[in-house]
Amino acid sequence: MFDLKTPIEELYLVGPARAKLLKRLGISTLSDLLFYFPRTHQDLSKFTFIADLKLADQANIKGRILDVKTFRTKVRRFTLTHALVEDDTGSILCVWFNQPFLTKVLKKNESFIFSGKVSVTKNKLQLQNPVYEQEKLEQIHTSRLVPLYPLTANLTQKQLRSIIKTYLDKIVIPEYLPSEIIKDEGLLDENKAIKTFHFPQDLPALTQAQNRLAFDEIFQTQLRVLQSKKTREHKHIHAINLAVDLEQKIKTLPFELTAGQRQALKEIISDFQKPFPANRLLEGDVGSGKTIIAALTMWLIAKNGLQAALLAPTEILALQHYTSLMQLFKNDEINISLHTSNHKTEIGQIAVGTHALLEKQVKFRNLALIVIDEQHRFGVEQRSILKQVNNAHLLTMSATPIPRTLALTLYGDLDLSRLKESPAGRQKIITKIVAEANRTKAYEFIAKQIAGGRQVFVICPLIEEPARLNDISRSGGSDKLGVKSATQEYQKLANEIFPQFEVGLLHGKLKPSEKEMVMQAFKDNQINILVSTSVIEVGVDVPNTSVMMIEGAERFGLAQLHQFRGRVGRSEHKSYCLLFSDDPQVLNNPRLQALVESSDGFELAEKDLQIRGSGDLYGTKQSGYDFRIANLNNLDLVERSRSYAETLLNQDVSLKNYPLLKQKLDQQPLVHLE
Repeated sequence: MFDLKTPIEELYLVGPARAKLLKRLGISTLSDLLFYFPRTHQDLSKFTFIADLKLADQANIKGRILDVKTFRTKVRRFTLTHALVEDDTGSILCVWFNQPFLTKVLKKNESFIFSGKVSVTKNKLQLQNPVYEQEKLEQIHTSRLVPLYPLTANLTQKQLRSIIKTYLDKIVIPEYLPSEIIKDEGLLDENKAIKTFHFPQDLPALTQAQNRLAFDEIFQTQLRVLQSKKTREHKHIHAINLAVDLEQKIKTLPFELTAGQRQALKEIISDFQKPFPANRLLEGDVGSGKTIIAALTMWLIAKNGLQAALLAPTEILALQHYTSLMQLFKNDEINISLHTSNHKTEIGQIAVGTHALLEKQVKFRNLALIVIDEQHRFGVEQRSILKQVNNAHLLTMSATPIPRTLALTLYGDLDLSRLKESPAGRQKIITKIVAEANRTKAYEFIAKQIAGGRQVFVICPLIEEPARLNDISRSGGSDKLGVKSATQEYQKLANEIFPQFEVGLLHGKLKPSEKEMVMQAFKDNQINILVSTSVIEVGVDVPNTSVMMIEGAERFGLAQLHQFRGRVGRSEHKSYCLLFSDDPQVLNNPRLQALVESSDGFELAEKDLQIRGSGDLYGTKQSGYDFRIANLNNLDLVERSRSYAETLLNQDVSLKNYPLLKQKLDQQPLVHLE
């Protein structure tokens, strides 16, 4: 007997050797096997007569075997198996390499279905390595919509397909969704949806199965995040005295807060009035002024005699935050400490640092607020450490605007504040795609900018050339791929293009002290051009910089390009973002065109989701979810599934009345930061 929990190696058709291969794919149990979905389906439902075959066709034929033989080639000494196959219109040779056992499978005068690509040898058409299957009541490998799965070495589509089909036919997958949801949504039951998705009869049936499984992915996500939110509401928090005169502190700032900043601050303070820890996401476009909101919030905590922690993803950014806070609070008698791999001191009222703040030896007396800058830049294990701090408010900042559907799914357990305005005095950044033919003109423009007192960022996707010779020969070197190495670009700009200017280099392999020195020299205008990898993507602030030059721009995602662009235009100086590429089709690149046409990060985030899908750009996989079927552009589905989840949890927050549903959620616990 077996059930969904049966280990994969105990299944008939698997065994120890094949189990090892399946485990490489993340398949450890029968449940994993049945929920290992195809990446696509190949339509082999239509047959072609042999006489109608054309070169390069993906053909599907029915034929009778006239002759079959295997022989060894004289030159390269491998085996070839030939089968001559005919239908009513003609004959064709089917050829397999190194599969001599086929002479025992393919018998003369028997009829088979063959599916493969049509090639030509000695002016005659043939099928190379076709999939074969005898005609029966239900085909698995041919004559239908055939599932194609992600594979690993030494495991074939045919083998995996056969194993999955065998057990789909042997088991009934229990339904976990409440019947009223299935009825209201018009969904297939799960058993039918799983079986249909693997082996659909036709495209409408496949669509029905996809709809059910997409609903499952989003609904389960909504349940997890909302259950997490409701669980948090049963925790207790340090009392915060809101009578502290925050407004007086705001009046001392050298600038006016925007209406959006004031609203965000109001929302955060309202969180402090609740008896449980806040979990708020403050998102805003690059340069929208998130950091001052976090600073004022930490000031309020410190003035209450409590502690706040600010986590930054890089040492450069941590040091920048520390310096800014020291300046902002210089007259406030607040003890601020810095904690990185290079700087470790006693924890202050406000502790600023990198992941070094998460080390076990770091102890807080009365931590009441954690602020995280760009939380998706922290690994899952690092972020999970923060879960142990139960009695702290959490404020997450993101300069990557999150599309509405993702905000309601991945970040559905967070309350959301959005900053849509830019501070006064910010100018629109002029963005241009620079074709290779215009590179010299662009260099001349950059030289004029530097002569006028400005500075320049140059971003490259790689640090150095591939280390192994075979990598270089295979790729032709990174330049031929359109990927500029930062070290190579630095040498070219310093020695050939701009020898009259000071050029610096910054990348992740430098020691922290070296990074600090380079950034400080750039801030002090001792470096005119800073060549860097994506280490400067987030938060780095050098107002005198007016040009952002991005090499291999087509290799970056839209949201990341927008982040790079946000490193300039941070003062009254007119600023430019130049997108370089040696791709001859660069002007047709939808991501780059979108960046040229829009400066609105929220609009670009939605566009990026349409173009690329969620991927891991917004922390999809880091949050514990890998949306294999659901389309996260479907706002209507997201909102409906969220409504169902809220109704269910309001009635039964522990889901004790829905044991199968609870079991589903327990199988994949939420690792989203909370």
